[in-house]
This record gives sequence, structure tokens and C-alpha cells, in this order.
Amino acid sequence: MFLNLDAFLSLPLPVVALAVLALWGGIALVIHFKVVPAICGADGRRLGRFEAEVTSQIALAFGLLISFNAVWLWDRGDTVRAAVIDEAAALQTALDEAETLPARAAISAAVTAHARDVVEREWPLLSRSAATTDRTPQITALRAAAREAGEPVRDAVVAALAARDVRIREGQLSMPRSRWGIVILLGILTLVSIGALHADAPRGRALALLLVTLAISFCFVVLVVNGRPFVGDYAIKPDGLLKVIEGAQR
Repeated sequence: MFLNLDAFLSLPLPVVALAVLALWGGIALVIHFKVVPAICGADGRRLGRFEAEVTSQIALAFGLLISFNAVWLWDRGDTVRAAVIDEAAALQTALDEAETLPARAAISAAVTAHARDVVEREWPLLSRSAATTDRTPQITALRAAAREAGEPVRDAVVAALAARDVRIREGQLSMPRSRWGIVILLGILTLVSIGALHADAPRGRALALLLVTLAISFCFVVLVVNGRPFVGDYAIKPDGLLKVIEGAQR
């Protein structure tokens, strides 16, 4: 479902930013050279007076919706990052609780096997939105070992698996296409209204469109970069789980 977006986000951040800027720059050029003259005439006087309040209202709606979507993406990202940290911490707690138990070797082996499976198999699937919360053989073995080890270890394993479910479920959510569509349309309307507002001053119109296009592009770069927690230059890494594996093997 996210294959094309994931491939795009996998590019270096400067390339992503330039692509977004090029897209909105192209839209602005079309508005400047084609749309505004078609609506307002070559001299910009056909439409008559265009109120600045119209532009400000459209820009306000665009800004509010951008902010709403950005907050949703950031909150989702924070939730996923917290789940990744909690998962690794809970597995480390299971190892610590089993330190003095007869089942220490079994717990250590089960935690290591599960963590390796997550890092080597599950993490790449997250970047393709193909991971599931299904119980793997490694999880079944881990739960069985935890039951034998006693309540503290069992509680830690339960917490780790709950965090795993959150990581997978929340990490593969995406902003609905309808939201993307509305934000894009409002961005285009903002540029059109800016162009109409300066219809009779081509140079001023070009400068205004340039500045607003840059602002819109920056907003969309933020949205796009935060769109997928496990893809791109800022993708979440399984560093905590790697430390758990390292600790379990000592």
C-alpha cells in the first residue's frame, strides 16, 4: 500500500526536500503564468478588486489543517518511539529478574532468539508496512520460558509483547489520503489567491508566490519526513534491542 511512498522516503533527505520543492514550484509557475492571467486577464484587471481577507482566510485554514496533521504525525511518532524503548526495557527487565533463577539460561536464550527475530526479520517488514502482531515461534518459546521462571519475568515479558503490539500497530498507521488531498487542495488555493491578490503586479506576484511556495514546501517536507516512522533518514532503529541481545550473550 505504501510501496511508492516508502521508496520515495528512502531517498536522502535533501533529495526528498528538493523533490517536494520542485513539485510546489511547478504548481506555482503554472499559477503565475497560466491560471492568474486566465482568471484576471493579461493586465490583471479583469477580475477587479480582490480582497486580501479572502487570501488570509484560505491561508488560515491551510495553516490550521497543516498543524493538525503535523501534531497527529508527531504524536504517532512519539508513541512508536516510546513503545520501542518500552519493549527493549521490558526484555532487559526479564533478563535482570532471571539473573539469579535456575531458568536464567532458558530465559536468556529465549529473549535472545526473540530479539534477533525482531531485528533481523520483523524490522525490515516494518519499513514495508508488512509486519503483523501474529505470535511467532520465538514468542511462544519466550512465553513458555517466562511461565516457568515465575511472575516477575512473566510480567516483564507480557509488557514487552504489549509494547511490540503498539510498535507494529501504531508504526504502520498512515495519514488518510483524504487529509493529504485536502491539505494539497488548500495549498493550491492559497497560491491561487496570492496570485489573484497581486494580479496587476507580475513582479510582486512572482515574489509573493515564491515566498509562499517555500513556506508550503517546508510544511510538506515536515509532513512527508514524519509520515513513516520506520522509513527514511530519521527511521527508528532497533538499537535498544541490539543492546538487549548483547547483554543476554554476556
